[in-house]
Amino acid sequence: MKKPPSLKIALLGMFGGMWQEYNPGCYLVGYKTYTEIQKRFPAAKIDMFAIQNKLEGNKIIRENKFGLMTLNFFPRRIQMKLLENILSKYDVLIIGGDIVWGGDDVVEDNDIFFINSKKFLAANKTKVIFNCIHTFYDDQTIRQMTEKFRQACGHASYVSVRTKPIQKRLKKMNIPNVNYVPDVVLDFDLEEFKDVKIPKAKTNKPKLGIAVRFKLAKEFTEALKKIDLDKYEVYCFAYSRQYSDLETIKEIKKVFGNKFHYLEKYHSPIGSFKIIKNFDFLINDTFHGLIAATLQNVPFISIDVEPEKTSRKDQLLESIGVDKKWNIRVKYHDLKNAEILSRKINRLLMDKFQYNDQKLKESRKLIEKHFDAIEQTIHGCD
Repeated sequence: MKKPPSLKIALLGMFGGMWQEYNPGCYLVGYKTYTEIQKRFPAAKIDMFAIQNKLEGNKIIRENKFGLMTLNFFPRRIQMKLLENILSKYDVLIIGGDIVWGGDDVVEDNDIFFINSKKFLAANKTKVIFNCIHTFYDDQTIRQMTEKFRQACGHASYVSVRTKPIQKRLKKMNIPNVNYVPDVVLDFDLEEFKDVKIPKAKTNKPKLGIAVRFKLAKEFTEALKKIDLDKYEVYCFAYSRQYSDLETIKEIKKVFGNKFHYLEKYHSPIGSFKIIKNFDFLINDTFHGLIAATLQNVPFISIDVEPEKTSRKDQLLESIGVDKKWNIRVKYHDLKNAEILSRKINRLLMDKFQYNDQKLKESRKLIEKHFDAIEQTIHGCD
């Protein structure tokens, strides 16, 4: 008797970053999802597909850069052929998480993440699951996309989003059964990975880690001149390639010279998370950088450039029980940025930061229930 074919599951997202730059958050969303699905379906064939929006040509590039999971990078130009001719042969297609539903000005929407193909939908063979999705479409702009969202979610067997405002927007569009789940990386276990060492401190002062995007470099450097940092040993490090953190370090170094430590090197996605463990306090402007701090119980100040009133970082702070005052909202190219940053950072550095352990436990339970729900959804194919 022939052995029945094993379940075939495809994970589809931006797991290698938008441009194969291995943004830490994108990668760990993928790895967390991969390990959870692998744990629940050990006999399944699981393949991971990651869009690379700047990749030329028509070829898929296989890469396992950090020895944890193999990514199949595909260029934007072949996304619909991939969906219709390759992904349609899988039993289950898990899409996301992260910001695969777009709505920002970085790159236009990729239709593959909306399964926007009549051929794929008509075949109705592959079960579709949306895993912890986010979008930058707000209350106004999402209305233009109503049919696209309805089609995608209407075909899916399970839909989950990572902020409550997105959940409410989809419900207003008469899309039922939209589940809220905190970002799945909040339930990631970093303990099994090696720590990343930093240069030895010159003093016994608390270590302050700083990683800020290049688009804020001038305003942030100007703000640093007015921030009282005498009680800290300051380390400027590069968290994210996507936001050109190394360029920011160069700007700060020009002004402050040997007053600070400068860690002029990018790390692996895991390394970017683990380096934060070295600090007693963190100033960072990325969503997953704050999650890295949370996982390692490091107090932080968040810098937030999202125009959305209900930003991802505000939502994150709510899910871990941290007061929103720790999230400083600024706008790109605003002349007031340096003054806002210096004033608020000075004030917060004198305040007491506190996590709410109970809220964090509740968020992790929601994430566990989320993957349980995905498991139950898939079981219909097994």
